[in-house]
Amino acid sequence: MGDLLTRVTIWLALGLFASAQVGANGWSARSFQLSLAGWVLFVTHALLAFGTHYEWSHAVGYAATAAQTAELTGFDWGGGLYVNYLFGLVWLGELMWCWRDHEGYMHRARWVGHAARGFFFFMIVNGAVIFVPGPQRWLGVVLVGVLAWAWWPGSSTQDVGTSRS
Repeated sequence: MGDLLTRVTIWLALGLFASAQVGANGWSARSFQLSLAGWVLFVTHALLAFGTHYEWSHAVGYAATAAQTAELTGFDWGGGLYVNYLFGLVWLGELMWCWRDHEGYMHRARWVGHAARGFFFFMIVNGAVIFVPGPQRWLGVVLVGVLAWAWWPGSSTQDVGTSRS
């Protein structure tokens, strides 16, 4: 049951994140709520993963991440675990900035918005497509497609938080 909940919580988290991006024109209260709920589910996923798969041990989590990375890439490195922590912190930072200074967030430098989106896109492609086995990968492809559509230049959501150069 723990494995199922671990998987379900991350897919729901990423789905809520993507939904927030699609509805992000003006970054409404609804978009914020969707993203916040997604972040809470992301943290829940991380806690479930540590309890279910890693025996509440960072060392076990690091070793498991290294083994999975080595299996896929041939590179024995567990640092992806830290990159996942960074993902959660950047997501939280985006939420906190938007909540505390919505106007500043909406008018931040264009490169900041693009950097955040690039990092999110990189992490979601890796976590939902590349490192996912079997049919779940197609769910990741759809999720990445939704984000690409939402962030594509000319879409109604592409300029959110990127109005200054």
